Amino acid sequence: MKTMYLDLSLPRLALTRALGRISRAAYFAPTAPLHLADLPDPPLPARDWVRVRNRMCGICGSDLHQIFVDAGLDVAPVALPSHQRIYLGHEMVGDVVEVGDAVRDLRVGDRVVRWGRADDCRARGRAELCPACARGHRVLCEFASEPRAHHPIGGGFGDSFITPASTLLRVPDALSDAQATLVEPAAVAIHAAMRRPAQPGERVLVLGVGVIGFLLIQAIRALQPACEITALTQFDWQAERARQYGAQHTFLARDDGFAETARLTGARLYEKRGNRMLLGGWDVVFDVVGIEATLNNALRWARAGGTVVLVGVNLRRMKLDVTPVWYQEVNLIGAVGSDVVTWNGESLSTFELAMRWMQEGRIDSAGLVTHRFPLDEYRRAFLVAADKRRYRSVKVAFELGDDKAAA
Repeated sequence: MKTMYLDLSLPRLALTRALGRISRAAYFAPTAPLHLADLPDPPLPARDWVRVRNRMCGICGSDLHQIFVDAGLDVAPVALPSHQRIYLGHEMVGDVVEVGDAVRDLRVGDRVVRWGRADDCRARGRAELCPACARGHRVLCEFASEPRAHHPIGGGFGDSFITPASTLLRVPDALSDAQATLVEPAAVAIHAAMRRPAQPGERVLVLGVGVIGFLLIQAIRALQPACEITALTQFDWQAERARQYGAQHTFLARDDGFAETARLTGARLYEKRGNRMLLGGWDVVFDVVGIEATLNNALRWARAGGTVVLVGVNLRRMKLDVTPVWYQEVNLIGAVGSDVVTWNGESLSTFELAMRWMQEGRIDSAGLVTHRFPLDEYRRAFLVAADKRRYRSVKVAFELGDDKAAA
């Protein structure tokens, strides 16, 4: 098994973070947490497990945060027990090549994506599910940090991995491998859009447009065609794509966001000694960046009684002005992972809904996979994924097998 993993030893993390301030080469040095290694193929540890051979896998922003050691040690998730080794790559598509004799829903040859956490109740085979797993939001499992008998080995950044069968979903033949790598981020975007569905006539701001932002624009539009969507982008080329995917208006991060919000929503702008506030603003703001600057702005740009949905992942403490939460009763809610939702009277996971919407054309994935690399070129792949200004990258993916079809 060839696979990529992170060795989460504190000395490696500390040294790499220090050296990374001098050169990005430090993140790929022998002293770094990142490793690409050949390991013995592990046997299936239980009757309900399967082995998957990877075809393709996208690079997620969370992968980059881990590779470039972009995390604080004083944020809440770090207080939880963690594995010493993290296998990278979850936006994968692959073929089932071995199944345990208790597996009923999958068979050898099925093309699959990975959707559930391998640490949740279903993956553990628990007869009694925690409330989060019972409703299908498995990423919030209350038992995810408990000891377990068997651990998944390998990930999407490699040739194969083993996992409980309950973490996988079959991919329709109509979807290409490239589309399949986008199912996970599309499922995340749909869940985020449903955390506060837009209503007819409402003004919605999508703050930040990487691949999640582009998919989120489409998910919001699919759920509510009669709302008005504005996208805040970093680069002009992103603004052009945002309009292609359904945003009526765009403005750039270098623009005056307070003035643009006032112009586009009719809000009134007040300023005193450099301190600025709006009365009025967006009905819903989806912060897909999630850093201190964007979240502070999102809270001030939302109208009284409006909602800010925090989608972007940031593993550092932030200094926030939360006075809009009580002074303007702005609702601040989070969105993470996928969920089980109701669509047209049917209950289904956002993974299933993402695949359905791709087939129906509600989600246009054309051109979102902008760069492809073989696994051995992982250094360049990660740098391209991180530098959107230079490479105009949206989704960078590893090609690990024969692509079923281009997209």
